[in-house]
Amino acid sequence: MTIELCPLPSGRPDLLAAITLPPEQHEFASPPALSMAQADGPRDGHLIVEGDTPVGFFAIDRDYARAHDFADHGSVGLRMFCIDGRHQGRGIAKAACRALHPYLARQYPEATAVYLTVNHRNPGARAAYLGGGFIDTGEDYLGGAAGPQHVMRLALQNAPAPA
Repeated sequence: MTIELCPLPSGRPDLLAAITLPPEQHEFASPPALSMAQADGPRDGHLIVEGDTPVGFFAIDRDYARAHDFADHGSVGLRMFCIDGRHQGRGIAKAACRALHPYLARQYPEATAVYLTVNHRNPGARAAYLGGGFIDTGEDYLGGAAGPQHVMRLALQNAPAPA
């Protein structure tokens, strides 16, 4: 399996319509098309692609540090990371998380780090992020609708890519 990360092409929100999640995951993430339509502030959409098929999605929130006091000035936020339900269980999330460091360092050269929050009841997602080089800061974010979330951070500048 070979995956690539790429920006969502301008004017192509239709590519998000095919990325769906199983109902039991809706409490952790909304479908990408809905999430992007409801987003506040500057968010950049990115696709996770296998061959020519979009199999996942994530967004980068460039104003994340303004809304979250745990995030360093100059950092960005990873939001809405999801893998289409039909493609889950094949290691795509782990592969995409490992690709995040070099990809985001190229796409956002001014960003010092990327932060995310992941629900305590979503250990699979937390493990994928840890495998991609994120560290659990030990802080909890309590502003999520589905309960407490781990705060995780990935250094982008002056840090080696995760092995």
